[in-house]
Amino acid sequence: MTEENYNYRTSQTMLRNQFPGEGKLKIPIIPKFEPRPDDFSNLLLIGFDKTHIGDTEHIDRMVHFFLYDYRFERVWKSPDDDIERLSRYRAVLSPDFSMYLEMAPVMQLYNVFRNRWCGAYWASKGIRVIPSVNWGDESTFDFCFGGIEKGSVVAVSTYMASEHDNRQDQKEWFMAGYNEMLRRIEPEKIICYNTPFAEMQGDIVYVDYELSSSSKFPIQRQKTVI
Repeated sequence: MTEENYNYRTSQTMLRNQFPGEGKLKIPIIPKFEPRPDDFSNLLLIGFDKTHIGDTEHIDRMVHFFLYDYRFERVWKSPDDDIERLSRYRAVLSPDFSMYLEMAPVMQLYNVFRNRWCGAYWASKGIRVIPSVNWGDESTFDFCFGGIEKGSVVAVSTYMASEHDNRQDQKEWFMAGYNEMLRRIEPEKIICYNTPFAEMQGDIVYVDYELSSSSKFPIQRQKTVI
């Protein structure tokens, strides 16, 4: 084996095994977020695609990945490249790799692993990380909540299950996974990107989708639903 082959064979880009993980699938665990007094007061988010190393205006925001996957695949392929710019912000949500219902189950599992691996890796570099939680149908429930400690702060998005683009039929699917998340994780607080459904229980921090998506990033509204 050549040195080049050996370096590739043993690299973390290949193995991704530096975190012990949990269960037989060894899904990496994202350390529990430790809130500071003002973390959720007037909370603002910024999309990963709008962050940059020279940003000084929005560093009090949390970075989200509720975007099309191609906009942030780089954080998995080259995980060290964005450490410096992500570390500038208040906190970072773990990357929300897709869990489409029509996706092959092994790809859903792979995307859960990538979500948690990136979050655990960033946390190991000193970045404050909040896990983003996503799910498919009930067949994903045995792995899609893995790698998140009980009582953690978590983040979800209702955007893809809301009534825009005739997606209102996905609300039942969303609520089934949401309620299972409450049961399994018992989150301390839930950041909700887009309007929460009335049926959603828990200590919810509402983050307005339209205001957060604005290129000018105006001041957004926040409310807590108990």
